[in-house]
Amino acid sequence: MKNTTSLFTCRSYTFQELAMLYSPHATPQTASKTLSKWIREARGLREALEEKGWKPQRKLLSPVLVSCIISFLGEP
Repeated sequence: MKNTTSLFTCRSYTFQELAMLYSPHATPQTASKTLSKWIREARGLREALEEKGWKPQRKLLSPVLVSCIISFLGEP
């Protein structure tokens, strides 16, 4: 059954845009650094992203990559 209470849409996001959804009260730079840290520290997340074609310098995250991040971190 689909969760109808969620306002989050899994689509393409810039890295900074997704980071700001996870850390809305932080500056864009801090939010991006925080998301980068979570990607490094969440066991298996970085490897899962790399298997889907992610590169650390990539600024645009496809819906597949966003879905992968959400599966590890939960919805923002």
